[in-house]
Amino acid sequence: MNSLVVTGYWVIGTHQHKGWMILICFLAVFLGVFFTIHDRATEISFNKIGTIKTAAEQATADAKEITAIKERIESQSATVDLIAQKANTTVDQLHNIALTTAEATITDLMAANFIAGTTLKIRLDLHDRIIESLREIGLSEDKIKDVNQMWVKGIGLIYHRGIRYALINRIEQNKIDTKTKSELSKVSEEFQKMQDFKQWKVPSPDEMELFIEEKGLLNQKIKELIEDYRYFLQTGKIRRKEVFEKL
Repeated sequence: MNSLVVTGYWVIGTHQHKGWMILICFLAVFLGVFFTIHDRATEISFNKIGTIKTAAEQATADAKEITAIKERIESQSATVDLIAQKANTTVDQLHNIALTTAEATITDLMAANFIAGTTLKIRLDLHDRIIESLREIGLSEDKIKDVNQMWVKGIGLIYHRGIRYALINRIEQNKIDTKTKSELSKVSEEFQKMQDFKQWKVPSPDEMELFIEEKGLLNQKIKELIEDYRYFLQTGKIRRKEVFEKL
């Protein structure tokens, strides 16, 4: 712009060497355009408004800002991941505490059943509530199954006891003659020895049924009790709860 203004003033006036001045003007304009395009950092200023930068310089600044934001996001993401890991660890710890407590409570519920105190019906209800609570806090069925092992064994002991009582016909014991009572007592003792109370281990439903059938003492009542026990082992549920509570 300066070279154009000066050249215009020189040509209009009565100055010498006007041809050389026009040539210099063209050279100045050419150099100005070259540096403008080459540097791409021209700034256009307006009074009280500020400076508008060219696209190339603005793009560079934007790229730097985007990089800085990306670094901050990555840093925050790493922090969030660390917090999440700590939170998961805490949840796992709480789950382990719940499992340990539940196992101790369930085992105690069953063990106390063989001594005295709370009725079997109440113990069954408490057990079901504990198991449901474990499911509500998100524990897997495999972990719940591990916690419930002693309870399952205890249920087996109760079924074994109920079948033995049915075997000796305890309800009508006063109607059995002495010889029959002696034979039934012997069978009852043999049946009792099939279990290991210290390990809370009893014979399978098939083993019970085979033993009693070989003794010729298998009746409908005993069959139903054995089927109840078989159903429990298969499903984890008590088929005839009202009967089981009285065993």
